[in-house]
Amino acid sequence: MNKLWGFFKKEIIGLLRDPVLLVAVMVMPAVQLVVLSGAITLEAKNLRLAVDTGAHDVMMEKIYNHAIGSGWFVRAPNTDKDVVAAVQSGKADVAIVAPDGGLTRAVMRGGGEIQILIDSMNILKAQSIEAYLQGVVVRAANEMGYALPATPIAFDMRILFNPQLDTKWFMVPSLIAILVFIALLVLITISIAKEKETGTIETLISCPVSKYDIILGKVVPYILVSFLIMLSILIIGLIVFGLPFVGSGLMFVLGFLVFCIPGTAIAVLLANFTKNQQQALLGIVIVAFLALMLSGALIPTENMPAVLQYISYINPLSHYSYMVRSIILKGPDWSYFAQHSLVMILVGIVIWVVAIKKFKTTL
Repeated sequence: MNKLWGFFKKEIIGLLRDPVLLVAVMVMPAVQLVVLSGAITLEAKNLRLAVDTGAHDVMMEKIYNHAIGSGWFVRAPNTDKDVVAAVQSGKADVAIVAPDGGLTRAVMRGGGEIQILIDSMNILKAQSIEAYLQGVVVRAANEMGYALPATPIAFDMRILFNPQLDTKWFMVPSLIAILVFIALLVLITISIAKEKETGTIETLISCPVSKYDIILGKVVPYILVSFLIMLSILIIGLIVFGLPFVGSGLMFVLGFLVFCIPGTAIAVLLANFTKNQQQALLGIVIVAFLALMLSGALIPTENMPAVLQYISYINPLSHYSYMVRSIILKGPDWSYFAQHSLVMILVGIVIWVVAIKKFKTTL
C-alpha cells in the first residue's frame, strides 16, 4: 500500500507540474463536450430551397411559406430564373417545380403533381428533405381544404426517452463515454511513454518493486482523474443541455469502474509498443478512432456489415456508450447492466493478460 501511495503522489505531482497536459485532460473534455454536442448533429437544417412556380399559384406559395416557416428550410438566393441550374450549381439543396399551369389548377382538376429535385451529394440531407417536404405538403393541402388520401391504419405514436427528439440528448451521453475513454488512453499511455523517453523507467525497474506495482501506480491515479473528468462533463450535460438522469447513480459509477478494466488495459498494452510520447500520441489517435467508429456511439452498429458488427460486440467502448446512454435516458434494470458489464470484464481480462505479459521488467 505504501508503494502504491508513493506512485500515486508521484503521478499526481507530475500531472500538476505539466500545465499543458493538465489543461488538455481537465479542461478540454468540457470544451469538447460543449462544442461537439452542438456541432455533431443528425438533423438537417438550413436547407436551401428554390421554387419554380407561376403567378397566382396560391397552393405553391403556401407550400413555400410553410417550408420556410418550419425552420428546416431557408430561401436559396438568386434562384428565381432556373431552379434546376441552382441545384446543379450547388446554390440550392432542393427545388420544387410546379406542373404546367400551376399546382392550384392541377389539384382542382384532380391531378396535382409536383416535381422535387434533391441534391443527394449529402445522403443525410437528402433523406431529411423528403420527410420534411411530405409534412409541409400535407399541412398546406389541409389548409386549402384538399384532403389527401388517408391510410386505413391510424398511428398512435408516443416518443419515449427523448420526446423532443433532441439530438443533444443522444450525443452528450455518447460523448461522456468517448471522452472518458480518451482520457484514460492519454493519461496512462503518455505517462508510461514519458518514463521511457526520459529514461526514468529504468530507475523504476531497478527499484525493489514488481511490475504489478509499477502498473498499478500508473493506472490507479488516472482512474481517479478520469472519474473527476466524467463527473464534470456529466454536470455540464445536466445543467447546460438539460439532460435527465433517470437511472441509478450507483449503476453509473459502477459502470465507469467496470469500463476502466478494459480501458486501462488497452492503454497499458498500447504503451508497451511505444518508445516516446510522439509514438504514443499516434497510437492513441489510431486506437481511439477505430474504437469510436465501431462503438455505435455515433453510427448505429446495426447499419454495419456483419463482420464489423461482431467486432463491435467485443469493443468495450460500444458496451459502455450504450450503458451510459441507457442509464441517463431510460433507467435500465440490473440485468441490462450485468449483460454489458460481463462482456467488458471478459474482454478486459484478455487484454490485461496480454498487456502484463508484454510489460518489460528488464533493462
